Amino acid sequence: MIAKTTKVNRVFIFILLLAILFKLSIFIFGSTKVPGSIFDSDSNSYLVTAEMIYTQGIFAAKDANGKLAYESFRTPGYPIFLAVFHHALKLPLIWIVFIQLILVVLAGVLVYKTAVVIDSRLGLLAMAIVLFDPPTSVYSLKILTEALFLFMLALFFYVFTRYIKSTKTIPLLFSSLLLALTTYVRPVSYYLALFIAVFILYVGIPRNYKKAILHTVMFLAVAFSIVGIWQLRNYLRTGDRSFATVIDSNMRNHSLITEVEREKDETLFSKGLDYLGTGSSSFVNLMTLPGSLKYFNSKPFAILGKVIFYAWMGFWMIGFLIGCVTGRRNVYFQFLLWVMVYFIAVTVINISEAAGERFRIPMVPCIAIIASYGWLVIKDYWLNLKNDKKHTCCT
Repeated sequence: MIAKTTKVNRVFIFILLLAILFKLSIFIFGSTKVPGSIFDSDSNSYLVTAEMIYTQGIFAAKDANGKLAYESFRTPGYPIFLAVFHHALKLPLIWIVFIQLILVVLAGVLVYKTAVVIDSRLGLLAMAIVLFDPPTSVYSLKILTEALFLFMLALFFYVFTRYIKSTKTIPLLFSSLLLALTTYVRPVSYYLALFIAVFILYVGIPRNYKKAILHTVMFLAVAFSIVGIWQLRNYLRTGDRSFATVIDSNMRNHSLITEVEREKDETLFSKGLDYLGTGSSSFVNLMTLPGSLKYFNSKPFAILGKVIFYAWMGFWMIGFLIGCVTGRRNVYFQFLLWVMVYFIAVTVINISEAAGERFRIPMVPCIAIIASYGWLVIKDYWLNLKNDKKHTCCT
């Protein structure tokens, strides 16, 4: 038993060091060859609001006339992160990116701990899938919310998994708090609390329906009271009733409904086909685009990346599909799949054809744990097949 534990610890350290080396190589290449690769189209808005938080103490930006205008389009989580590390601690942006690299590594460790709660055999591969996930590795090296959001989500998954196992109040309340704080980083998780509430009822009612109802009310009360503070702030400062107007903007300009309505089909049947086609295309892009290294302006690097990224995606996809089929009765996998249903639905409905590998990142912990189980099933099947052949030969 001690020898097995020692071996697991060695593999754990090896995966961790290899992942850090992998991420550092991309980080060093990008920072030295293409320094501008850390910026994306959304980066400037986060930097501007972060500066305002540090210098003015308010979440705002300057309008076209140069006057300060309270910000409600974005949420303050990531700008506060930038205000602390970039402005207060005077760290260059390239070191902010390095911190984000560390956050992703910590997210991988949290996924390991979550997987071990479910099954001790799942941890190492689940952690590896998170740490070597190409889109996660690429987008965490940009001035974007991905790394911080993934870390917060991974922490939420771990605590809520502990709740499923124990059904105790403390992990329930802590997970609710974490989910609310995660929503301050990216508003895409705003309605996730409702999905989690449904799952609490699903798991809890067969055990103790009174406790399940009480826990559901407690979870929703904590989550929405915390996000409600910011929603109230937006209403008082800008007159907007939403938590973040980026949600409304996407629904008006990029949503599935908007994309289909632009076609102006006259019949209900043709419109239905448009919804099915556009939604399916969005779903396929979300789940199958492997990511790219095109941001580093190196064609050989981009081609190599495509080959490796497609191979890696095929690896986790095989394990994931088998894990979904064979582990569908497992309550932990049901939770992870339920969370994935939420992120898939929100992405497809809210941004439609703009969906891509970047928006799959919040689902990576779920994918990693389920895929790890799938490959465990494949391994067990293969070993049993070999043993059967050996037994047949011997007899």
